[in-house]
Amino acid sequence: MNVRFAEDSDLAAVARLNDRLKAGGREDEMPLDPALPGEAQYRPAGFPVYRRMIIAEDGREVRAAMMLCHHNVFINGEKQDFCWTKLPLSEGIINLKYSMAIIQLIKKALDYQPFLMGLGAGTQESEGYRFFAKLRWRCQPVPFFFYPVKVTRMLRGMNYFKSSAKLRYGAMLGAYSGAGAGVSGLLALRRKLLARLSGYEYSVVESFDDWADRIFARSLSDYPVAMRSDATSLNIVYPPDDHRYIRLRVTRKSAKRDAGWIVVASKQMNDNHYFGDLKVGTLVDGFGRSEDAPALVAAGLDHLVGMGVDLIVANFSHAAWTEACRRSGMFSGPSNFQIFVSPKGIPLLEEPCPLHQIHVARGHSDGMDNLI
Repeated sequence: MNVRFAEDSDLAAVARLNDRLKAGGREDEMPLDPALPGEAQYRPAGFPVYRRMIIAEDGREVRAAMMLCHHNVFINGEKQDFCWTKLPLSEGIINLKYSMAIIQLIKKALDYQPFLMGLGAGTQESEGYRFFAKLRWRCQPVPFFFYPVKVTRMLRGMNYFKSSAKLRYGAMLGAYSGAGAGVSGLLALRRKLLARLSGYEYSVVESFDDWADRIFARSLSDYPVAMRSDATSLNIVYPPDDHRYIRLRVTRKSAKRDAGWIVVASKQMNDNHYFGDLKVGTLVDGFGRSEDAPALVAAGLDHLVGMGVDLIVANFSHAAWTEACRRSGMFSGPSNFQIFVSPKGIPLLEEPCPLHQIHVARGHSDGMDNLI
């Protein structure tokens, strides 16, 4: 196998890899445009290309491919380079003849950047999870939270509840007994009371600017580990012309001072494996002083409720954000959203740096593909 970064001339071969995987019953596919929309427009001189595709090819066809997303992580205030891994795909999944292609690809990627991280991969039974576990990457589930805006509709429409008789009958009981409507009313009342007492307000902005730089500089010391979240990096990952993402700038009413920001998104599902036909909102990403996290989460919930979503979901790992989700009325549930760290990604997920000290959100690592 020859492992290298893809060029434009390789995209036809990547498309054929996608076709072979689809014919073999696989749903995932590699994007044929590696760059993020608008990345070149918002990337300043000297800033690395955010997303590049690395491929393993045998002289005839591409047998494995993966995205590397270049980023920075701040560990105890010190900036370090790393790459997110995204969509490692291999023809070895459907043809054992090519099972070593992905191994060689990962090895080459680690030679290029020893500090790699990934998000996703599903449950411990999924192929992605088992693959990274065999490579001895450290991993943990990122806590999952949900907020049922329309409880009765959620109980009736969630495909997840149909996965077992116990869940199905419990959901039916809640939906048809009237309990769902009662819970929706109580949650709405609680949300309104918290909003009146919060002392915060928010506005929708089209892009991140120097105000985001100030928030990042002022808040970074609250997080032992945080991804780079200044205006430059945020406008690349959440480009101003990508209107699927809604950026909320949150301020304190009394001092008129920026408290932080939160990015939200919504999607109308269509027979989704988990969500059926519900309209699902997501708290994508956010940053600010840890003491302001409850206000940021509350702003995201309020805006998504106003958009008419049925259910709101989020994944956050840092203790301040998980507590903020609970304080805002969100419920915790089983998580299939894992964080993986390569062996050289020290000290993340080791004893000196547990998960609750790391600020990870759903939007990190391009993790929003199935929710926007």
